Amino acid sequence: MNVAVAQTPADAVATQLRETVAAIDELSLVDPAAADVLLAVDDAALRAAVDSEPDRPLLLLPASDSDDTPTDRSTLLAHLAAHAATTVPTITRRVLSVQAGDTATRAVRDCAIVTTDPARISEYRAVTEETTLTTFRADGVVVATPLGTATYSRAAGGPRLAPDTGLAVVPIAPFAMTADQWVVSPPLTLRVERDDAVSVLADGRAVASGGADLTVSVSVAGSITVVDRRRLGERGRNWKNSNESSPQD
Repeated sequence: MNVAVAQTPADAVATQLRETVAAIDELSLVDPAAADVLLAVDDAALRAAVDSEPDRPLLLLPASDSDDTPTDRSTLLAHLAAHAATTVPTITRRVLSVQAGDTATRAVRDCAIVTTDPARISEYRAVTEETTLTTFRADGVVVATPLGTATYSRAAGGPRLAPDTGLAVVPIAPFAMTADQWVVSPPLTLRVERDDAVSVLADGRAVASGGADLTVSVSVAGSITVVDRRRLGERGRNWKNSNESSPQD
């Protein structure tokens, strides 16, 4: 099978990745145009691949290859090599459109609004279908796709979501004894209600800033196809384009 790196990682990681692929007879490292599968080693590579709208599946690889990683790069690539290009298990993931004031961008995992100054509290309003879902005071709020619920929103106490189940809306460090969370269908609008300086993040990147009345609109902008890591090691069943998976790819 032919594989290519979606975006070249740091030198040390790139060297390790080339050595790992070279050690697996069934894999060949080629130019992206000739690849059956694109390898994304970190979120920067994932974002670059999304921006280029790839027509081949992405295999998301951990940034490190160590005993502390539940499924390391070597194991994932060895499992990939056991498949033909037509039998690699894949799953579709939503890509979000994030409109913050005059700034438009896309995200695969999540978008968030956080107070610019540490330990500051602001007030936020979440609106779906022109109806206020809730208002709350917190350090911030994160809206996560099912893929993103395994990362930042989970650290904030959010739920894990199965594919195509909606978006998780999770307050960050809420100013309340008990904190509600919500699973909603897009589109969704978030609005800053207090005059506090806030930053808007998309997949961890700062993309905009503002204060009171800043509005962030979140909708679905398309999708990408990723390799289903959870089933990559399973053979004997064709999982191509399956949606029967967990949030962990």
